Amino acid sequence: MPRTIPFALSARRRVRTGWQRWQGSWWQIMQCGLGAGVAWLLAQALWDQSYPVFACVAVVVCLGVQNNQRLRRVGELGVGVTIGVLFGTLIVHLVGRGPLQITGIVVAAMFVARFLDSGILLVNQAALQACFIVAYPPMPGSTGSARWLDAMTGVVVALVVAALLPPDPRRDVRGRSRAYAGQLADLLEDAADAVRARDANRAEEVLSRARGTQSELEGWSQSVNAGQEVHRLSPLRRRGRSEIVQQKKLQAGMDRATRNLRVALRRVSTALQYDEQLPDSLAGAMEQLAAAVRSTGQPAYPGETLPPSVAGLQELAVTLGPRTLGAESLSATVVVAQLRSTVVDLLQAQGVGAAEAHRLLPH
Repeated sequence: MPRTIPFALSARRRVRTGWQRWQGSWWQIMQCGLGAGVAWLLAQALWDQSYPVFACVAVVVCLGVQNNQRLRRVGELGVGVTIGVLFGTLIVHLVGRGPLQITGIVVAAMFVARFLDSGILLVNQAALQACFIVAYPPMPGSTGSARWLDAMTGVVVALVVAALLPPDPRRDVRGRSRAYAGQLADLLEDAADAVRARDANRAEEVLSRARGTQSELEGWSQSVNAGQEVHRLSPLRRRGRSEIVQQKKLQAGMDRATRNLRVALRRVSTALQYDEQLPDSLAGAMEQLAAAVRSTGQPAYPGETLPPSVAGLQELAVTLGPRTLGAESLSATVVVAQLRSTVVDLLQAQGVGAAEAHRLLPH
């Protein structure tokens, strides 16, 4: 039977990950609520609507909680909402409601949206809003264009909020950085446990999780790109550009390091399956690497000149020799080589020169 991660440890990791997600999204959630309220008030004041539902829906749909290319996404969704509501209103006015009308309006709205832009969000929202218009009758006393005007009001409010009150992109980037560093450190610690226990099934499970980390890396990269967009377009978020640039470099280094670690973990899994010798010192090196990775982004301690992650990586680097670690088998040597490359990648990602990083490694 394969060994599994203890429930208490798994629960703690889930809580930590959920807390980090909340920290990166609370401002966007508040924006959605504020925007919905403002859109409701504006639609009532401008168009004399008693219940301007589509104004609120447009704001929430357009803003959402994602930072990735937010202004472009708001624009896409805004156009999609506008097309869907407009087409739905026209069809209902001309030919009424029914299954054939809903079929026609969905097809027409999606055709027009697809012609205007390749964005999937735009096309889907055009069809979805058209369905709402056809399926739900208007409030008594409202005109045929009222819901379209509501939707336009919501779209304008969403664009203003996204442009003038964007969330600080550094928060989301920092949160993703911390979350990924913690995830990678967890993998290294679990791999170290597998090496000590000679547990091939555990090692295979760790390898499978490591192969599934690419989506997290891509999300981090998209968050960095979104941060660069916000700093470029929003007058209120011009500060902090240097941190976003550093995060871009760190993400690229983490990506390279992860690829090296996947190779190392695959070799660990294979070695344990065939009962090859892997010294316990490899597990110790993995745990030391995990500690350094987990502290990524933390400032230097008082009286110290180097951040704890860089200091930990440098201390580990000088021990990463096959002879030092007692790596006698081919598999053990390969694992050591991949750990060496990982340490160099992480040092470079945090500002250490390539030549200096390589000099730390024993020959």
